[in-house]
Amino acid sequence: MQRKVIYMKLFLEKQLNIDDRETAIMAILNGMYSKKYGHLSTSVSLIGYEMTGKFLKTSNKRKRNIFEGIKNAIRSLIGKEIIEVLNQDNDNYIFSGKGLELNSDKKKFVVLEQWEMQRIFEKSNKPFNVFSFFCSLIGTVNNQTKEWHMSQDEMVSLWGYGKETVNDYLEQLEKVQLIYVYRHKKRRSNGTYYKLNNSYGRYCDKEAVIAEALKYSDTVKCEDFVEKLDRRAIKLRYNAYCEGAKKYINNPAAVIALYKECLAYNKSLKYKPVEGYYDGEYKQGELLDLSVFPDEVRNEVDGNWGEPVPMEHDFSIEEIMDMPTEGASGLFVTT
Repeated sequence: MQRKVIYMKLFLEKQLNIDDRETAIMAILNGMYSKKYGHLSTSVSLIGYEMTGKFLKTSNKRKRNIFEGIKNAIRSLIGKEIIEVLNQDNDNYIFSGKGLELNSDKKKFVVLEQWEMQRIFEKSNKPFNVFSFFCSLIGTVNNQTKEWHMSQDEMVSLWGYGKETVNDYLEQLEKVQLIYVYRHKKRRSNGTYYKLNNSYGRYCDKEAVIAEALKYSDTVKCEDFVEKLDRRAIKLRYNAYCEGAKKYINNPAAVIALYKECLAYNKSLKYKPVEGYYDGEYKQGELLDLSVFPDEVRNEVDGNWGEPVPMEHDFSIEEIMDMPTEGASGLFVTT
């Protein structure tokens, strides 16, 4: 028979002062713990299985490193008195509820999915580090709008990562489709010309992230920008089109591509005008006349591409705890 794989929800207290390995262990222990029993009986092997979806064979170097990371993090958390051991036999533990009981009235938590953790530990080259970064990132996302827009400089300052590390971890999380990043093509028009912060959220909330990103950009005084724009080449192609170049005859795709370039050209003049002295006379670059393009081309490019559909529901932590969780990939196992 087939059954759906039901994954745990993981809860991580935001204010905990713990390292990357300890973060992963606290998340999975919180998911495994049940207040109904008042304690948690587990082992390093079982914790490894819940974190990765597989039993860790120590003959494999990568899996052995994860196994050792779990052991070291447990010892460290016990030493810091964040969790409490009632009984132990080698790598087998009975933990009390200390540090594992959820009190949503007094503490703030990040809510994670077990399948998200397992995907990171399957795909990432530094799973403990990337998972901890993912927890921090998701912790900034607005629960109502499903989006936020912290700058990478803020991430570096708040979380102690280098800029290259932040870029690397964001790229890894995007690649495995755990986060979606909306990159604004705008910059602030307050004289600093800083790019507008990227908007981000969970990949499964992609539509909501896009919708809120557009709202966010409307709240900031900014302007469109064009990067690495060869205006001279665009102007030459535009002139060729106006003169009836064969390339654009019966070639709507080429005309549409040129029209988009001309739009970018005109926008670029707003923040970096073309000006100077020619033949002893001061002249300023003029906007390209876009009326030379057919209406159908302009309508196709300028048309509205559709409003994204925002998420409809938001739930309390108590409601979330009562929900079964199905993996995003809709996996099934055979028993």
